[in-house]
Amino acid sequence: MLTSDPNNLSAIDGIGSILYNMAGTPYSRDKFEESKTYHMKHIALKPEDPEPYYWIGVIDWTLTYRANLEARGTWRLAHAGKPLKDDDPMPPDVRGDYIKNNGQLIDEGIDNLKKALELRPEYDDAMAYLNLLLRRKADEAATPDERASLLKQADDLVEKAKEIKQKKMEAPAKP
Repeated sequence: MLTSDPNNLSAIDGIGSILYNMAGTPYSRDKFEESKTYHMKHIALKPEDPEPYYWIGVIDWTLTYRANLEARGTWRLAHAGKPLKDDDPMPPDVRGDYIKNNGQLIDEGIDNLKKALELRPEYDDAMAYLNLLLRRKADEAATPDERASLLKQADDLVEKAKEIKQKKMEAPAKP
């Protein structure tokens, strides 16, 4: 379909979605990145659509979340007996590499999710992923105050998304 109509948004979105689904099991960073290129093509053709911005944010979160788990797992193996919960600050001896390898993706994801929310202010799913990426950003924080500020922003988004979901559930069904 793309060979006969390279601007076919349904085909572009379909390929992006298939690649995203294929990237999860077995995990393939390259397939996630390839999926993202199709969402970028969608943006190039229809920049007012919030969906591709959302999907780029989801992909960036997926990649940085996986990297976060791997970094914490490696640290735990090297520091047997020292506790490190998933919501503890990133240990300083791995934070620098985490930022170097994931900082750009975290920022890109945050920017794209903010764009999705700019285009659709009540986009609760985008708020949920923005919350998750702000938590990844908090792992980059050099100070406890910066970390606390990012976590507060994330918590506020959770509350706002819950309010929007509640309003949707209470709204009468449209015929």
